[in-house]
Amino acid sequence: MASSQTSSKRRSSKQQVRESAKNSSKNSKNEPLYSINTINALDWQLLMWFASLETVENYICLFIVIWDGMPVRDRPQFSRELREETDNLIQIIKELNISKENDKNYPKMLDDYKNYRFLSNQAPRQNLVHDVWVELENNGLKNNSYAVLNQLERCSFFQKKELRAMVLSRIKSFQSFSRKTKEVKELQQAPLNNKVKDEDQEIILRENESLKNQIAVLSEKISQIGNSTIFEDGEKQLIADITDLQDILSDFTMVQGSDYKVIDEPATSLLKTWKCKVDYPSTKANSVLGTLLQRLVITTILDEVQHYLQYSRSSGDIDPTLESDMVNASESLIKYAKLFNDNRKGEDVITKITPIIIRRHVYSSLSHRGFSNEHLLIKEIADKLLNEMNKYRQVVDEETNDELNDQAIQITRKVIDIFCFRLKAQSFEPTFQFFEAGQAVDARFMQGVVETKKLEVEACGFPCIGIFDGDESVQKIYTKARIITRPKTNNTNERYIVYSMNTSTHTLSESGLRFDNNGPSANSQSYSERVYISS
Repeated sequence: MASSQTSSKRRSSKQQVRESAKNSSKNSKNEPLYSINTINALDWQLLMWFASLETVENYICLFIVIWDGMPVRDRPQFSRELREETDNLIQIIKELNISKENDKNYPKMLDDYKNYRFLSNQAPRQNLVHDVWVELENNGLKNNSYAVLNQLERCSFFQKKELRAMVLSRIKSFQSFSRKTKEVKELQQAPLNNKVKDEDQEIILRENESLKNQIAVLSEKISQIGNSTIFEDGEKQLIADITDLQDILSDFTMVQGSDYKVIDEPATSLLKTWKCKVDYPSTKANSVLGTLLQRLVITTILDEVQHYLQYSRSSGDIDPTLESDMVNASESLIKYAKLFNDNRKGEDVITKITPIIIRRHVYSSLSHRGFSNEHLLIKEIADKLLNEMNKYRQVVDEETNDELNDQAIQITRKVIDIFCFRLKAQSFEPTFQFFEAGQAVDARFMQGVVETKKLEVEACGFPCIGIFDGDESVQKIYTKARIITRPKTNNTNERYIVYSMNTSTHTLSESGLRFDNNGPSANSQSYSERVYISS
């Protein structure tokens, strides 16, 4: 396979580097190879340019041009490294606050570049990289940019990774220096801050006393809820696990490459069903097909588990249906706890938060122990996923086929864990939304796109997950939808499908993140029935 050949090349490259290091001291004439006389003048000029880089901005541009010579699409390892390194670099740059001193938004530049690498339309990426080269030329690389590009093209993947590590290390040194500078400024400012007037000190003392009282009240409420550290499903970990699910889904639904063969008739039928306008067969059509298969996998799993949780009950042998029994018993208890709070007078806090306590504890417990890999439901759904995938593609390689069996189990458990349990274990319960073909692109909810009136959705493979209703202070996006775009056509109606694993239904407001809560739907039997039309 291509991946094994790449791995062998990588190992061979590493061995060559090690052997070169061992034999680098002398040549056949017993002369030192590191003599300054053996260095080409242009090599020396480029080396001096690297050593003369003084600003974080220079290293950001260098980071981008190094990555631009790396294959990313359809390469899970490099895709993962690009996301991790870019996100790490963005965090460092935000701490350095260089955008305040420069009219360029470098975190956005890096985030845009990362997203552009996964688009089929390469024009935005090419324009961004062109601007980066111009900036490097304006900072000492004039007339030598082609030489640097040529050198980078000849570097191995391992060497490029080492270069990126050097760039990140250099930027981190700026971060360390910035922290020390900040500490010095704070020490210098301290005497000035101590010269406040007596009246101001009295005001501060009163405010501190008031804050202490507020903290005491909040602490009492928190102790009633229970220590939140027992919930290991923090937002950061949830987002990280969603990213892992997206990566394994991408691998599982792949239809491109020599290991797969697309089955034409079902593939064209699926594209037509979801109103995709891409020309088939084509490379983009395969990308759209893979995206649709990701959505098919998610909805298939959620339909099956929703039916199971709603109708499976213990009948003698209680063990197989424990998860279903827990969900139904807890939902019933939550319902009565809400009714009790609404219909019995009182001012205590514990009654108001009891439904939240029950929901978080029960679904956190289900997330940790519910539905093992050996559970009959997991195996049945995994088999169904494999059969569904086999309708649209043929797996040529037997080793790849064996890996797909394991991936089907992993994906089934991860989708159930995240969408059915983890979301409901959060303090404020998120919902999720797929976007349909023909909807206008909206960068607030969709990943890897630039806000523009000229694009619309071609296909959506992974939904947008977020908190859209309630108080604005808690509204947020956990992860944006993964979509493929196409040139926009006139479309007067847009279908918004909003999903929640309970009976609450919502419609999306065009003015912002907020969803208008329409209350419980008595006829809703499945999450996939909640469809609204918005003009």
